[in-house]
Amino acid sequence: MAEIATGIILTAGTMTFANEWYQTGKVNWRVPVATLIGAAVFDALAHIDSKAAVGLSIIVLMGAATTKFGGKSAVDTISSFFNESSKKPKTQPRLKVA
Repeated sequence: MAEIATGIILTAGTMTFANEWYQTGKVNWRVPVATLIGAAVFDALAHIDSKAAVGLSIIVLMGAATTKFGGKSAVDTISSFFNESSKKPKTQPRLKVA
């Protein structure tokens, strides 16, 4: 069974990779490699002290969520999707009367 801290690190790395790719249009292959190395380190730490590993991985996740690439962080990008969809006016189709 995978450790919780390892899953959080993999989520943070995926979020960072996807956001950087979305914002800059360039694929940075160093991020997935660093994510896998970080996940292995946190898995080893989780075997020593699981609470410390989870606490540190949550800090890493918060950092990944707020790191800006191209002017927007992952949180900014996700919130802009929700804000744009709520700002669109809901129009009713008009019926033409002949």
